[in-house]
Amino acid sequence: MASVLTGVMAGLVGGAFRWCLAHAELKRDAMIAWSHGRPYVGWIVPMVVALVAVTLARYLVVRFAPGASGSGIHRVEAVMVREIEPGSNKVLPVKFLGGLLSLGAGMALGREGPTVQMGASLAHIIAPRLVRGEEDQRVVLAAGAGAGLAVAFNAPIGGSVFVFEELTTSFTPRLLLATLSCATFAVAVVRWMLGSSSVFFVLPGVPSPGSVNWFFLLLGGLLGLAGALYNSLSLMLLDVTERLSRYPAVLRAGVIGALVGLVAWFAPAVVGSGDTLTQSILSGKVPMHALGLVFVIRFFLGPWSYAAGTPGGMFAPLLLLGAAFGGFYAGTMQHFAPNLGISIVDFAIVGMVALFAASVRAPLTGIVLAIEMTGRGDLTLGMLAAALGAMLVAMLMKSPPIYQSLRERMLVEERRHSDAVAAVPGSAGSRGRAL
Repeated sequence: MASVLTGVMAGLVGGAFRWCLAHAELKRDAMIAWSHGRPYVGWIVPMVVALVAVTLARYLVVRFAPGASGSGIHRVEAVMVREIEPGSNKVLPVKFLGGLLSLGAGMALGREGPTVQMGASLAHIIAPRLVRGEEDQRVVLAAGAGAGLAVAFNAPIGGSVFVFEELTTSFTPRLLLATLSCATFAVAVVRWMLGSSSVFFVLPGVPSPGSVNWFFLLLGGLLGLAGALYNSLSLMLLDVTERLSRYPAVLRAGVIGALVGLVAWFAPAVVGSGDTLTQSILSGKVPMHALGLVFVIRFFLGPWSYAAGTPGGMFAPLLLLGAAFGGFYAGTMQHFAPNLGISIVDFAIVGMVALFAASVRAPLTGIVLAIEMTGRGDLTLGMLAAALGAMLVAMLMKSPPIYQSLRERMLVEERRHSDAVAAVPGSAGSRGRAL
C-alpha cells in the first residue's frame, strides 16, 4: 500500500513539475524572441531574468533545504547505504520550486534529478505512516526514487532498473514488488496527466550491418574518454566555486545564471535540459558542423550550470551530449566510408547510452531508458557494444562513477560542517564533544 500511494503521489507531483517546466520553457523562449527585437539592450533581459531566477533557486536551497542542491541522486544513494539520514520534508517544495526556477531559467540541467529526489522525499513522508520496519521503509524510499526517474522520462522499466542497478545494487522480492508497484502507478498517473507518447519521436530504422558494431564499440571508447573528462570537469568546477566561498553562495549562483542567460540570448537552443535539441538530432535535422558545436558548448555549459548548486540533474544533459557526439561521429564515418550504411540517428541514440554508461556507470539503466524514450529496440547490440567500450575506457582512466564522486564529496563537506559547528563554543556539538 505504501508503494502504491508513493507511486500515485510521485506521478502527481512529477507530472505537475513537468507541466510547469514545459510552460516555463515556452515563456523563456518567448522572452528571448522578444529580446531579439531590441538588438542593443535585448541581451540584458535574459541575463537579468536568469540571474534573478537562479539566485532565488539557490537562496531557497541555502535557506530552507541544503540537501536539495544539485541532482539529489547521490544523497538518495547515501541514505540507502545509511551514510546519512533522510533530509527534512522541506526538500520536496524546495526541489520543486528551485528546480522550476533553475531549469526554467535555462540552466543546462535535467528534470530527473528533482523528480528522483522528490519521489524519495514523498516515500520518506508516506512510508513511516504505513510501514513499521526501518528496512521496509528504505525499500519504499528506493522505489519512490525509481518512480521519480520513471516519471521524468515516461520510462517505467528504466526507472525500475535504475533502482536495482544504481540505487541499491540488489534484487530482492520485496524490493521488486515495491519498485514495480511504485513505477506502474507513477507512470500511469503522469500519462493520464500529460499523455502516453514517448519522450522522443524516432522513425523505425533499418538493421545495421554486422560490421557496423565495431564502429559502435569505437564510439563507446571515445565517449568513455569524454565521460571521464566530463566527470572531472564537473568536480573541478565544484571545487572552484567552493574556493570562492568568501563570496555568498547565492551571489556565485547568480553570476553563473547570468552567464547562462547570456548564452541563451545568443543560442537559445543549447540551454535548458536540451530535450528539444535532442529531438532535432534524432530527427536528423541538425547539420554535422552544428553537432560538433553543440557538443563543445554543452560539454562546458553542463558542469558550469551544476556548479551553481541549484536543483537539477545530470541525466538529460548527458543524453544530449551523447546524441550530439554520436551524430557527429557517424557523419565523419559517412564521409570517409559512404558505403557502410552508417545512420546518424542510430549512432546518436547509441551515443546517448555510451556517455551515460561512461559517466554514471549504469549501462543497463541507460540502455533501457534509451529504448523506452526512442522505441529503437533494434539497436540493442550496438548499445551493448558502445556501453562496453565506454566503461572499459572510463575504468582504465580510473574515472569513478559521477554519483559515487558526488556522494563522497558530500560526506566530506558534511563532516567538515559538523566539525565547524562542534568547534563553536557553546554549541550543542561542542558541549556533546566535551562530555
